[in-house]
Amino acid sequence: MKSLEESVIARLKISNHNFEILVDLEKALQYKEGKIKDIKEVLIVEEIFKDAKKGERVSSDLLKKVFQTNDIYKIADKIIREGDIQITTEYRKKLVEQKKKQIIEHIRRIAIDPRTNLPFTYQRLEEMLESVGFHIDPFKPVEVQINDLLKQLRKKYPIKVEMVKVKVIIPYKYSKSINILKRKYKLLKEEWTENWIGVFEIPAGIKSEFYSDIGKFTNGEAMTEEVSYDNI
Repeated sequence: MKSLEESVIARLKISNHNFEILVDLEKALQYKEGKIKDIKEVLIVEEIFKDAKKGERVSSDLLKKVFQTNDIYKIADKIIREGDIQITTEYRKKLVEQKKKQIIEHIRRIAIDPRTNLPFTYQRLEEMLESVGFHIDPFKPVEVQINDLLKQLRKKYPIKVEMVKVKVIIPYKYSKSINILKRKYKLLKEEWTENWIGVFEIPAGIKSEFYSDIGKFTNGEAMTEEVSYDNI
């Protein structure tokens, strides 16, 4: 647990009333993203303030009126999810850089350059992002930002998002490796005969990685075949 001096303020304004809590910055951000489930890990002080710097608390009557509860944890949850978390400029830059890396890696997994039918390099995508001036929101999930980014990129660059279906036949003796593949890649269907047969849907950008994993986990004994939707 961080000390009071290391805490930051999370604030929510409702009907001209300020509701503030003192939180651990990193844990508050992780809580907002769903990586931490217990609000108690986030709070530095279990109080709701109208002015945290002055130590002025909100009355129980006002909390009840605005939130329909006096439960500190439920109110703190709402403040973190719907309010603003105070962060330094330096820390915000760090978050933006982290999110940028996640976005670039995500695009590398789902998109290819149609001129070469190969995935984009990290450096190339970084240059493309900078050239279109895409604003990265450090607090929005990657999936939420990808569609807008792809629209901007397509105005300037050829970029193709393609999914492929791959039928995989794995000998029974390698059955332990199947769960690893199912956790990493999207499985559409499976069945057992004398072997395991599964159909995966994967982004074209990671085909090489997928085939490499299949070969590694089965010592090259698996059989693969790209199939159409009609053949699934």
